[in-house]
Amino acid sequence: MIGAVLFDLDGVIVDSRALVAAALSDVATNVLGRRPDHRAVAELIHLPPVQALGILGLTDPVGAFDDGFDLAYAAHAANAALVPGIVRAMRRLRMNGMRQAVVTLQRRHRIALLGLGVVTTLMDTFVTFEDAKPKPAPDPVLAALFRLNVPPHEAWFVGDTVTDIVAGHAAGVRVAGAAWGYSSAEVLEQAGADVVLTDPAQIEAVALEQAIVTVGYAGSASGSAAPPGTASVSSGAIGNRDRTTRDGHGGAAS
Repeated sequence: MIGAVLFDLDGVIVDSRALVAAALSDVATNVLGRRPDHRAVAELIHLPPVQALGILGLTDPVGAFDDGFDLAYAAHAANAALVPGIVRAMRRLRMNGMRQAVVTLQRRHRIALLGLGVVTTLMDTFVTFEDAKPKPAPDPVLAALFRLNVPPHEAWFVGDTVTDIVAGHAAGVRVAGAAWGYSSAEVLEQAGADVVLTDPAQIEAVALEQAIVTVGYAGSASGSAAPPGTASVSSGAIGNRDRTTRDGHGGAAS
C-alpha cells in the first residue's frame, strides 16, 4: 500500500529551464562582460549553479553566485511555469488519500517566487535546502517521510535527475523518473529508476500500483514508446520483481 508520493520541484513540478538559463546568463554576463553562448548555458542548467558558472569561465563562481544569482532569479521567475498535468495528478493522489511532499535542493525563499499556486495547498510539507543535508544524501527524503509519518516502503519519489534517484534509493523508497524534466528517459533508466514516466498522468497509476508496464522507455532502441497512460520500466530496473511493479523497491535545479 502506498501512503505518500514525494516530488522533486524543478523539472518535475515546475518547468524552470528557461528561468535557470536566464539567471545563469545574467550572472555570467555581469562578470565576464559578454553574454555566454545560449547553447553552452542550456547544457549546464541541470548542474548546481555554482558549478555551472565555473564551467562558463567565472574565476570566482561562488562569489558571483552570492552576489547576483538571487537577483537574476527573481528577475526571470516569470519564465517558470507549472508542468502541464501535474496539478491534476496531485489532485488525483489527494482524492485517493495519499500524502504529498516536495523534496528539493531549492532554497526556501526562491520557492515563493515561482507562483506555485494550488500546488502549495496540495502539499503536506516542503523540504528545502535549509532543512537537511542536500540530495544525493537521503536526508531530505527521510525528513519528508518523517513529517508525513510514512515508512519508506510505502512511498514513491518522483524525480528527474540522477541525484534524485540516488537519494531516493538511499532512503529506501521507489523512484519514478520524470522524463519530462531535466534528464532524458535514457539517463533516468540507466541511473536505475524503478519506473520511467513520460507524462504526469502516469503518476496516479504507479502510486496505485495499477500501471501497465512495458520493458524499455520512450524512444528506446530496444523498445517502442510507451502508449499514453502507461509507465515504462527498464529490464535492468525490474530485476526479479513482478513486472507490474507491485513488489519490491530499489535500494540545483532539482
